[in-house]
Amino acid sequence: MRIFLSSLSAMSLESLFSDFVAHLHSAEFLESARHKDHPSAFSRRRKLPLPSLVAVLLSGMRKSVQTELDEFFAHLQQQAQLARQVSEQAFAQARVKLASTAIPSLNDWLIARAESEGYLNRWRGLRLVAADASTIRLGLRASHQPRAANADQILFGLCLPGTDLMLSASLHSQAEGERQMLFEQLHHLSSHDLLLLDRGYPCRWLAALLTQRQIPFCMRVEKQAGGFKCVQDFLRSGHLEQIVTLPPPDEADARDYGCPTTPSKVRLISHTASTGTVRVLMTSLIDTPAFPAELFGDLYHQRWRIEETFKRLKHGGVLIFV
Repeated sequence: MRIFLSSLSAMSLESLFSDFVAHLHSAEFLESARHKDHPSAFSRRRKLPLPSLVAVLLSGMRKSVQTELDEFFAHLQQQAQLARQVSEQAFAQARVKLASTAIPSLNDWLIARAESEGYLNRWRGLRLVAADASTIRLGLRASHQPRAANADQILFGLCLPGTDLMLSASLHSQAEGERQMLFEQLHHLSSHDLLLLDRGYPCRWLAALLTQRQIPFCMRVEKQAGGFKCVQDFLRSGHLEQIVTLPPPDEADARDYGCPTTPSKVRLISHTASTGTVRVLMTSLIDTPAFPAELFGDLYHQRWRIEETFKRLKHGGVLIFV
């Protein structure tokens, strides 16, 4: 989960953090945060209550656990000296009682609040969502127990450009494909979103599936692996835009991903970047008057925000998987 709120005003942040603290202390969050194997967890007053446990996790945990705990309680007491109030063992015992859905639910709460306040970036009424993946190297602590995790993994995320909030994030092995990662996260999207994708994602089954689920999309396709014949024909035509029909997905892909074995109608738009590079964007938004072609260049450029978000996550950001 990523919490990044640089685009909000100071007054908005004050109100938001006040409500966030209240939510952390609420009975509603307490019930949702308990692990199913520990139904009475966080009931009694402890040195590390639920709000403090979550706050420590949200701090990023870049140092040893004990150092992070000592610094955290020193900050609470507004003192420079480290404060030893909770042991690493006590932290581990409390953390195991936290449900895996607790932190993601906080992220959902934050996004819902940001949306209600009108902070999420919209384009022609659609919420912009950029998807991408990036290789990360995790620090693994020494342990006598065998580990299933590898240091090098793939971080996949759905990012909300503008606010740079992560709608969702997941870790995957390097053997998994980015399209499969996206497929597993599509339940976060709806017909009110506009999915922005780079060149690694376009394929027939994905276009068919997004069309079936009525999830609008815009993806770059001029150098897509394997290529679409209609895209090559479009490039040679010199047209600014054209509505074309993609062939149906293979039966195996349709079976694996639950998409229809029917052709997909899409719109191709040519855009010349400031560098002189000619891009071809494929979109399901075929209503030309409602979505003029000249707007798509700036629209696609907003996808770059997820690259900047990944950079911050990998170099000092807050990334938590419980």
